[in-house]
Amino acid sequence: MIVGMVILFIILIGYIILSHFLWWRSRKKWLERLKEDENQLVQMEKMATLGSLCAGIVHEINNPLTFLIANLSVLPNYITKEDKKTEVPQILEECLEGAQRIKKIVMDVLSLSRHSQGKKELIDVNQILETTLRIAWNKIKYKAVVVKDYKARSKVFVDPIQISQVFLNIIMNGVQAIEDRGTISVSSFEDEEFVYVKISDTGCGIPPNKINKIFVPFYSTKKGIGLGLAIGNNIIKKHGGKIKVESKVGEGTTFTVQLPLSK
Repeated sequence: MIVGMVILFIILIGYIILSHFLWWRSRKKWLERLKEDENQLVQMEKMATLGSLCAGIVHEINNPLTFLIANLSVLPNYITKEDKKTEVPQILEECLEGAQRIKKIVMDVLSLSRHSQGKKELIDVNQILETTLRIAWNKIKYKAVVVKDYKARSKVFVDPIQISQVFLNIIMNGVQAIEDRGTISVSSFEDEEFVYVKISDTGCGIPPNKINKIFVPFYSTKKGIGLGLAIGNNIIKKHGGKIKVESKVGEGTTFTVQLPLSK
């Protein structure tokens, strides 16, 4: 009887010790995750501040750039007959084209950096894609070739800033998924009810056991806070659309964004 009670007492003590150990380990993991999330939030705050600063810098660049383009545009009027026989006209033309490209990028960045007021407008989805690709080009060009196939012709009634944010997040995810050199394919098409945008990459792909989790807030298959796709999915839902994803490990991933046609 006494032996049985001793054994029971030992088991009880062991259970208490094990429970405390499991609680301590769980608490430790929770604190580590909390610390990690705190660091990520701090980083997000830094990026938000940096983004605001960059928007200000871009705005400051815009004014002298406009002045530069205006001067380059009238310079051909002052070219002499002797100058026309040289490379001067071609150089001026190339300078003007380069300045106009910079101007376009500046305006795209300014447009995207503005806080969205939820204002919708009737717009060509291909135009949003082109704006987004120009913004992301500095990251894309080192990792991928871009293949475009725009077939959609109807316009959609959307907030272009929010939709561009969705496209930008998908494109940047695709770029990050490409390990060496690959392809980003962007296409659009439509049926009687919807406009579709497909964005594909030839990256590492998403495992089947993870693909259903990518739209869950704070879930990420890479370093990051894991909110981009969750926010993007919510934006598209608010516009009456859907995002679908298909992926094969080692081959790549395709996101299809569906938006209702304007009626």
